[in-house]
Amino acid sequence: MDIDYNLVQRAQMLLTLDHPLTHVREILLKEGYPQEQVVELMDATEEVLNYLVPPQYDENKIGIDILHPGEEKTQGRKPTVDILIDKRSGRLELITPDQPETWRVANEVRKAIKRQRKAMKYYH
Repeated sequence: MDIDYNLVQRAQMLLTLDHPLTHVREILLKEGYPQEQVVELMDATEEVLNYLVPPQYDENKIGIDILHPGEEKTQGRKPTVDILIDKRSGRLELITPDQPETWRVANEVRKAIKRQRKAMKYYH
């Protein structure tokens, strides 16, 4: 599908102003751009951004994928990382801090790490 050049320029401008993709999609639709083109452009943009800015994995990190409300648990669902945990330091990095579930899970993980460290000190 050919995407209107003005639509691409407008989307680029909104993204450089640090609007999240969901808001850019809503703004473009409200401005009257064709829905098919907006959806295709935003899906492609999201895919490229996810490809270009992956979480910093290495053998010392664990990634946690959270099923957020509204998401369907299907086999075809592409896993995404919401929280990264450094195995050595126990430090958590929230990849999706805008999601309340991320904070809930992060707090539970922090509690578990604290209990584990206390237990290890007790046995050493």
